[in-house]
Amino acid sequence: MEETRHVLPVNSVAEFELVKAKNAIEQFIYSCSHTMRGPLKSIAGLVYLLKNSRESPDVDPGYYLHSIETTVIKLEHVLNDLEQFLTNSSKEISTRPVDVKALINDVLDDFRGLIDEQQIEVVVTVKQLVPLYTEQSSLRIILSHLISNAIVYQDIEKKNKVLNIYLKADTFTCIIHVKDNGIGMSDAVQSNIFRLFYRGSEKSTGSGVGLYIAHELITKMEGSIAVSSEPGKGSCFSVSIPNLSV
Repeated sequence: MEETRHVLPVNSVAEFELVKAKNAIEQFIYSCSHTMRGPLKSIAGLVYLLKNSRESPDVDPGYYLHSIETTVIKLEHVLNDLEQFLTNSSKEISTRPVDVKALINDVLDDFRGLIDEQQIEVVVTVKQLVPLYTEQSSLRIILSHLISNAIVYQDIEKKNKVLNIYLKADTFTCIIHVKDNGIGMSDAVQSNIFRLFYRGSEKSTGSGVGLYIAHELITKMEGSIAVSSEPGKGSCFSVSIPNLSV
């Protein structure tokens, strides 16, 4: 018996993609509005308290100014992440051979201060059997968000903090594992971790955009990402992207 396949006409496919894009934009705008409203309300409240603190000589205005500055910095992080997301969403994928070791070391240098401060042992294993052809800037952003996540969610109670980065590239595929022995995640958090603006822990100081951006870039590269984690035992993010050399 022959298999019956239902193929949408070209116009129907185009309309479907248009509706899908429109829904994504609407959700994106709503999420942006919801996320930025909180910091703006905090700033407005702090300004009100600062204005009224003049009548209270015991109140230090510097405390409110510091809180306003901290909130503004958080809001800037949100806007920077959103700008990065929009830029990479519209950019075409261009491939070239990537020096994987140099790229990983370059990303780690961005976090060297935090790594040294938290005394995290970093173990990098690269098995590059052939040249890896991929979009270098996208791969850099993906690694940056995954490494940042592993640093933020380290367990301060553990004496030995470890971050393992493993990458293997063969003719067809590049496999990446970013593993930590941090605080880990529950199943409920894991099921939401790639949602826009989702923050699964009180330790999160970011905008909740990083892993969403990583997921979107990996999808655009026709790859996949998965997370395996257990509370108290750390997390491992596994990425697979195609090697576009063939």
